[in-house]
Amino acid sequence: MFNTNEYLAKWLKEFENFSFEDYENLPDIDLYMDQVITYLDRKFQILQTSSLDKVITSSMINNYVKGKVISAPVSKKYNREHIALIEEVCSLKQVLSITEIKQIFDELYKDVNILEPFNTFKDEAKKNTVMAAQETLLNLENIEVNDMTKLNTLALNLALKAQSYITVAKRILFLTRHYQAMLLEEENKEEKHKKKDEKKED
Repeated sequence: MFNTNEYLAKWLKEFENFSFEDYENLPDIDLYMDQVITYLDRKFQILQTSSLDKVITSSMINNYVKGKVISAPVSKKYNREHIALIEEVCSLKQVLSITEIKQIFDELYKDVNILEPFNTFKDEAKKNTVMAAQETLLNLENIEVNDMTKLNTLALNLALKAQSYITVAKRILFLTRHYQAMLLEEENKEEKHKKKDEKKED
């Protein structure tokens, strides 16, 4: 008989061991699109939530380029920086819009080397992966084999917890956008006043 608890526990232990590579360990040679897909598919297989899931496709990457979340490939090749950012998008796209991800990237990666912020992302992702896996394994210990009611209740509770954090994250991003828009508006007003004063002087 299929043991849902056993399969879930096995996957959770594999998930707990998953981590993104250090930036320095990402491919140091430029890759074509199909090579990027093959590389990431192999790495992210554990992140598939069902057999029908596709963690990354060529159309997804093209959309990231069109949305200016990542820069365009050079001579149809993607470098280490491209791969790092694609990995981060893959991690965030389930909970944030492409526009929101771009907002984060524009702030965190402006005028800085990508190495340090990416490795910070990697460490935070690992910490949260371990926390989620261990918490779920602990809850699973109190659920009898194939108890669909309790398993679905567990899924519901985890989803509600995730939704709460997503709501907070989106509110933070909204408020920072609002603040930056206010600053821009003030700068535009000051520029208009300055031009008016210059005309009076003439």
